[in-house]
Order: sequence, then structure tokens, then C-alpha cells
Amino acid sequence: MPSPLAEAPAPSECVVVRLDAAGGLGRELRALGLVPGTVVRVLRRGRGHVLVAIEDARYSLGEDVARTVVVRRR
Repeated sequence: MPSPLAEAPAPSECVVVRLDAAGGLGRELRALGLVPGTVVRVLRRGRGHVLVAIEDARYSLGEDVARTVVVRRR
């Protein structure tokens, strides 16, 4: 069942289902590689952020931003 990336446990692997972000935020997330079908590894969750890996790159996403990325567990 799809859920926001902000709720994914760490560590885990997820697949992006869709982005619920529009405008500039949506463009920035797509530029990071967060597009449907992309595998995202959730490395760590902290207060207000989620550390993820996409291929060899690591990104720290704010919780509000991570809520706009809808994923399913792999």
C-alpha cells in the first residue's frame, strides 16, 4: 500500500509511486531522481528529516518534503 516517504521505516527500500509536489518543489525532486519507478533507500529518520539514498547519492529531505513523495515498500 502506498504511503508517504516520511513514514517509511529506516532502513528500508521503497519505490517511488508518484510525487504530490507541484511547481518548483516538484521540479527539484524530479531533478534529484525522485520519479515514479525510482528505488529509494531510507537510511535514517531524524527529527524533522529523512536521509535517503538514490543510487550513489545521499539526500536529507525535510519531513514536509518527504510527505510529498509517495512510495511503496520493495
